[in-house]
Amino acid sequence: MTLIDYSREPKSDIAFIDMKSFYASVECVSRNLHPLKTPLCVMSRADHSNGLILASSPSFKSIFGKDNVGRSSDLPFDIKSRRFNYAWARKTY
Repeated sequence: MTLIDYSREPKSDIAFIDMKSFYASVECVSRNLHPLKTPLCVMSRADHSNGLILASSPSFKSIFGKDNVGRSSDLPFDIKSRRFNYAWARKTY
């Protein structure tokens, strides 16, 4: 068995950041909302029924059980009226 000498390998520090949650947190801060307590999702074409969830805050993920990937039809509220859909929530949760 041959030992590998890693002393010649380049060294660097790498940081991994969840950019989608970060983007939603930046949106919260820009709206003067608390980024860890506000359930916020950033969507593409929110006026359209097939809009996609592009980013979501950590509290949005935990409250609604949604990830960054999803459609507006998966949300427990109507996009146009902004009203909570209790029937959908009972069915899903």
